[in-house]
Amino acid sequence: MSSSSGKRKRSVSLRTQMFNKHLYDKFYKRKDQGIEMEDIQENGGNDSDGNNGNREEDEIYEEYEEELEEDEESNNRSTKPPGTFTRILDGIMNRTREIHSKDGRHIPIILDHDTAEYKHYSSPKWDQLIDERLGVPYCKNRITSSRYTVYTFFPRQIYAQFSKIANAYFFLVAILQMVPGWSTTGTYTTIIPLCVFMSISMAREAWDDFRRHRLDKEENEKEAEVLLKIKVGSRPSSQESALSKSTKTEHARSFASLNVTNQSKSGPNFTQFNNFEMLKERHSVFTEKKQWQNLRVGDFVLLKQDDWVPADMLLLACDGDNNECYVETMALDGETNLKSRQPHLELCKLARSASGLANINTKVTVEDPNIDLYNFEGNLEMRGNQNGSLLKFPLGPENVIYRGSILRNTQNVVGMVIFTGEETKIRMNALKNPRVKAPKLQRILNGIVAFMVLVVACVSFFSYLGHVLVNRKFIDQNQAWYLLQTDAGVAPTIMSFIIMYNTMIPLSLYVTMEIIKVMQSKLMEWDIDMYHAETNTPCESRTATILEELGQVSYIFSDKTGTLTENKMIFRKFSLCGTSWLHDVDPGDEPIKAVTSRVNNDVEVISYDSRGILDQFSLQNDSNDDHSVHGVFAGRKSVEYKGNSTATYTGRPSMKSLYGKGDPTLFSTKTPQTTEGPAPLKTSYELIEYVQKHPQTVFAQKAKFFILSLALCHTCLPKRNENFPEREDAIEYQSSSPDELALVTAARDLGYMVFNRNAQSLTIKTFPNGFEDEPQLDDYEILNYIDFNSQRKRMSVLVKMPNEPDRVLLICKGADNVIFERLSNRDVAFQKLNEVNANTKERKDAEAELIIQQRMSLERLANEDDVINNKLRSSLSSASKGSLSLQAVRKSMSRNANNRHDPEMQIDSIDQFLNTIKRNDDEIGDVINQSRKSLHKQQQEKYGSRKSVDHGQASNGSPHKNVSQHGGVPSYTNSILNYIGDDNLMSNEEFVIERTLQAIDEFSTEGLRTLLYSYKWISTSEYDEWAQRYHKAKTSLTNRKTKIDEVGEEIEEELHLLGATAIEDKLQEGVAESIEKIRRAGIHMWMLTGDKRETAINIGYSCKLIYDYSTVVILTTNDENIVSKMNVITQEIESGNVAHCVIVIDGATLGLFENNPTLMSVFIELCTKTDSVICCRASPSQKALMVSNIRNTRKNLVTLAIGDGANDIAMIQSADIGIGIAGKEGLQASRSSDYSIAQFRFLTKLLFVHGRYNYIRTSKFVLCTFYKEIAFYLTQLIYQRYTMFSGTSLYESWSLSVFNTLFTSLPVLCIGMFEKDLKPVTLLTVPELYTTGRLSQAFNLSIFLQWIILGTCNSLLITFLNVIAWGETSLSDNTLYPLGVVNYTALIFLINIKCQFVETHNRNWLAFTSVIISCIGWLLWCCIIPRLQKAGKIYDVQHGLYETFGNDITFYATVLVLISLPIMVDIVYKTFIVMIRPTDTDIFARLEQRSEVRKKLEFGAYNEMKQGWTWERDPGTFKTYRDRVFSPRSRANSSASSKNESQMENGRTRTNTTSTSDPENITSNKGEWALNNYDNDKYEMLPSGKLIKRQIAEEDIDSNKNGKSKDKRTSIIPKKLRFTLKDNDEEDEEIRAIIEQRMHDLE
Repeated sequence: MSSSSGKRKRSVSLRTQMFNKHLYDKFYKRKDQGIEMEDIQENGGNDSDGNNGNREEDEIYEEYEEELEEDEESNNRSTKPPGTFTRILDGIMNRTREIHSKDGRHIPIILDHDTAEYKHYSSPKWDQLIDERLGVPYCKNRITSSRYTVYTFFPRQIYAQFSKIANAYFFLVAILQMVPGWSTTGTYTTIIPLCVFMSISMAREAWDDFRRHRLDKEENEKEAEVLLKIKVGSRPSSQESALSKSTKTEHARSFASLNVTNQSKSGPNFTQFNNFEMLKERHSVFTEKKQWQNLRVGDFVLLKQDDWVPADMLLLACDGDNNECYVETMALDGETNLKSRQPHLELCKLARSASGLANINTKVTVEDPNIDLYNFEGNLEMRGNQNGSLLKFPLGPENVIYRGSILRNTQNVVGMVIFTGEETKIRMNALKNPRVKAPKLQRILNGIVAFMVLVVACVSFFSYLGHVLVNRKFIDQNQAWYLLQTDAGVAPTIMSFIIMYNTMIPLSLYVTMEIIKVMQSKLMEWDIDMYHAETNTPCESRTATILEELGQVSYIFSDKTGTLTENKMIFRKFSLCGTSWLHDVDPGDEPIKAVTSRVNNDVEVISYDSRGILDQFSLQNDSNDDHSVHGVFAGRKSVEYKGNSTATYTGRPSMKSLYGKGDPTLFSTKTPQTTEGPAPLKTSYELIEYVQKHPQTVFAQKAKFFILSLALCHTCLPKRNENFPEREDAIEYQSSSPDELALVTAARDLGYMVFNRNAQSLTIKTFPNGFEDEPQLDDYEILNYIDFNSQRKRMSVLVKMPNEPDRVLLICKGADNVIFERLSNRDVAFQKLNEVNANTKERKDAEAELIIQQRMSLERLANEDDVINNKLRSSLSSASKGSLSLQAVRKSMSRNANNRHDPEMQIDSIDQFLNTIKRNDDEIGDVINQSRKSLHKQQQEKYGSRKSVDHGQASNGSPHKNVSQHGGVPSYTNSILNYIGDDNLMSNEEFVIERTLQAIDEFSTEGLRTLLYSYKWISTSEYDEWAQRYHKAKTSLTNRKTKIDEVGEEIEEELHLLGATAIEDKLQEGVAESIEKIRRAGIHMWMLTGDKRETAINIGYSCKLIYDYSTVVILTTNDENIVSKMNVITQEIESGNVAHCVIVIDGATLGLFENNPTLMSVFIELCTKTDSVICCRASPSQKALMVSNIRNTRKNLVTLAIGDGANDIAMIQSADIGIGIAGKEGLQASRSSDYSIAQFRFLTKLLFVHGRYNYIRTSKFVLCTFYKEIAFYLTQLIYQRYTMFSGTSLYESWSLSVFNTLFTSLPVLCIGMFEKDLKPVTLLTVPELYTTGRLSQAFNLSIFLQWIILGTCNSLLITFLNVIAWGETSLSDNTLYPLGVVNYTALIFLINIKCQFVETHNRNWLAFTSVIISCIGWLLWCCIIPRLQKAGKIYDVQHGLYETFGNDITFYATVLVLISLPIMVDIVYKTFIVMIRPTDTDIFARLEQRSEVRKKLEFGAYNEMKQGWTWERDPGTFKTYRDRVFSPRSRANSSASSKNESQMENGRTRTNTTSTSDPENITSNKGEWALNNYDNDKYEMLPSGKLIKRQIAEEDIDSNKNGKSKDKRTSIIPKKLRFTLKDNDEEDEEIRAIIEQRMHDLE
């Protein structure tokens, strides 16, 4: 694999050299070619031997010749522009062709468009550069995420509509119906409704795409500043005319405002490019604000700090240090570190001055547009100053910035646009022609429709066969003499039957489904629980086509940066002298107050507020606390984040901010404190308090030295914040690494403030006498930096300390394995590392074995068999299997559960079910505790029973207690001393290394990013010698990077361990809990990110994708036999020997698989059997490829992709469902998605509640629709038996035409819109129930056939019973009309009652209303139609009801029997099925009705449902108007009542917001108001506001008998509780009064 990789790199190098050579040959074909070649060699590299250079050139040509021959034909074809017909076809199909140029894209770098060089490449008509490939101007900078255009919408939608088999079927029937003489139901009765229904569906799709167009317009109309040079005295050009006087004035003002700072820095002779006043006055260079869509290739764009890059640009000039600028590329590749970019040195020489920028005249040749985000090839071509020869300089990816990036830490940048619009890198990685998504349910529906077409055909031919047999008996033998032996013919007869029965397939099926889905999408958007208040972002549905697939997801592909994480690095923990500490000043743990900055909307101000603990400390409360909420001149500190590269601190650090949430003793690890195990972690608050009280102790000195190292070893740049000029502590820290930003801010929190940096001096502000006293400023001379890179994995800084004139301090931080290799006692370190690794492996093996045993137990219970399935693991991993826990509870709680199982394995209640789910975590925690206790015991035996080891037996006093022990030493101080240990133990390096390794293991298990700090003192003479060698390496012209690393490594030896830090890449709220529920639902979760492998694995641990017992398999290109490795892993998984497996793969390895279908197929097979997959360093196209491979491999499963950046667009469009996170970094992904939410945690309710509801509703709608059609139209077939199969209809034509429209539409609409089979709290607490949709258990062929058989049986029962009960016995009127009325009435009542009461679980007023409207409407129709219709020959409509059968009581008796009997049969059948074979829904529908179960379910779903429960709600519109109309008196008291309600609601809200993290302490949205309105001893209010009876214990009953209970209610009782909240005494009195009254009546 390594050889192939090297060959690939060699190929890239060859391509680059041949690219340069081709450019050279193009411009030089003269005799002086040798001289010009020397210029090229001089700038491209030196070669001492000309013959060697020639041989190398020949070698390049020989090796590259084959590749050129292979590509020659395709390149020749691709350089030809497509023809007219091809362009039209590509436009309809929304397809683009990749056309290559001959030798790259030639772009003049000229600001003055009047020069001859510029006009040579531009069109005189448009004044725009010409694309040499097509001969037209380069494409506009407009992006398009919509799916259709005006020209492509109709043809693509026609194809999409007729891909639905029902539409194609009805179109065929409509054609047959229009044949004269074939139809008995009219000519255009099918084609017109079909066109209407298809038009409605197409209109809805057009509206969805129109919304996408609006979002595209919003993106394209953003503005950017473009530099324009206007020739003085010349006639204004087209671009100049766009610069109106107001525009010039506006930009002149902006130039002036920008120039103030520049002149103040450099004086009046400041001539750099950012002297905008000079550009305007001397060179006539103005700026024009252009919309992004109007940018063109060759435009000069001015970018300012925090601006989004509007197009791919070549850097010309920037005003950053060393001509560098920094860009944030999270939206491109997912990486959190800033990228350093700089203009080419020769280009910067030309453009860095104002005159040079205005008069620049050179040319660049760049590669054709492509998808490679990590490479760029181009050449800068310019004339030499001496001989005028052409010089060419190579350009690389460090010289360009791409669209989708954000400029950071740089004030001004000028770049030239080289790629625009759909040719930019990010858009090249997006799907050019996104497919029109269709739900998987539509495929099943198409199959059902095809089956029904077959049924219609069979019924039609059966009817024709009956017609033929009857004709032979009656017509041919002339028994029916009145028919005159005539017949319509074979074809008309068959076609008439087909047309009569074609409505068994409902014509309005799809359009009604569209209406239902619109309502479903609105219910999702209106859900307050998926509304993000901080960003004012609700859930948004951009398509209603695939709503039901939200309930069928089997794979979730998630981005990392911005989707799972908040893009904030938090310094969380650290280890010092063998003890671990918790740094608990995370803004996320406090109430967050987001304030929109007036300068930048991407800025978030986070203030720390903990007023509740001020009284416990002798700290002065700032009088400006109220103002600090707004982030202005606050006394306490606040942090202002800009992306992940800048943090601005205002205010000085304080003990108050270090305190965190509350009692430091509460901030412990998950392990509870015992007398044998390690104690909970102490906090940095306690550390600093100890250091301030005991500054001279050994530990305090080491702690201060460690914190000082945090403040010294970094490359952050501190700058004074100009927004707070009067605050000297308001400092803005800028860094290219968010990790360093977290370390510097942590050092400031701990009292070491990086205050200023001047040249080689770093100023640190400290507070040696406490944070409230005067600070101290110390200057540290930074001698050298040894930078971090991916090979070294460490960074060092050499510092001259103020009080150490004879020696230099080296501080080195890096990865643990790298630092351990360079320690002075490395042998001890590696020995301890092996011991810790062995103990870790033993612990993880024990955890894995425990998980495997638990799964075996569940499988035995689920399968009712003691024989363990050999394919255990495959059954668990397969997406076609359900939850073992759910199967177990179904077996245990069903009536068929036997008693053969172990009683400990039985699951007989919801408590046992939830405990079974949580048992894994509890038992895993026990294993971890036991392992730590074992280590603790070993340390006691080895190092003795010292206080630092045996601190668990010490008193754990609170810092607020002043009780003295041991001679007056406070208990708190004694606790800290026990935690720290004595000086001898801190000096024992073996003990410190061992404890540090344990801390690193614990930190890594929690997903924290660890760094080791080490130090070394170097004598001045030794440093001077090394400094000379290092300077020589830095100035070397050959192999500079390698020499710098080698010399730097020389001094990074014999280090001493200082400590370890742990940084958290902060997850969004609720991400870990959401992923855990997703896993329990049986959904495979993948993480696809462009970030580094180590970062991705750390996030995997923190978000629960990877567990402590997981087997993490890393696939790389260095694996010798990667196929064998993958096969072995697959076998191990299938054998059930792996508890939890996670595959980690990088983009390079994926690239290897892309070119080898065999490798890719083996890899995909492995991935489908693992629990999770993490793809790191993946490009946008690779993300889309992974999604497409899984979707194409398992076509029956639903895939979902979720992301927030532009690099996620292709992945989102490739998946069956695309979810966009409408985050702070823009709306690129949200704009291209199907649905958008603000936070990842909202995905649980979107899938488990709304997704399941949509799936259940759509499934039941389809089933009920076909049921009613079968039940109704089969009666027509049955009746043909009595009409000689003549095709006579049983029903009157008007009634027949309105059956689906008026009388049976509401029940199926209601069940499709509002059905809820289970409560949301049940679905969120028990995510295993999601398998109903994932496994298609609610809608499949068997269920459909059951409904069809049931409808057929009801049709047979009603029709034959009607013929017997009325048709054969009626004495008043046994004609056709009353027979049809009886049938029609019975079917109307049956369909409405079955849909609304038998099949619907949440029976509400809508169900009753729809039944009443439909049934009463039919009865009214029967009464009205005789007055409207004239007398007919077949149906006696005009006189039948009022004159004949309407006066017969037996008619109504028959109707009653026919209504009741089928409904009773249906209810009995459903009850029998529930009793014999209950589904998961049946079981939990019973459980959730119990009060104690309801309580547990609500607490389990509190985090997902709390907004809807705790937020205030406006009164409904109906209630408001009802009160106004019917309660005149209430208007007089409305003001007072509103005030009281507002006070009560505000009080309730304040109560809730103080403890939102703990549902046990939450009262509902009615809780504060109803607290005194019910008996708290008897009733309990749940978070939702529902009251349940308490489980009264025996002692409570005794106390009640003794009269100890009190009535806590007031006289105000809500209407709902009037009859439920009565005392037993009141009830007894009422009962006695009733009995006495009855006895009195009897007497």
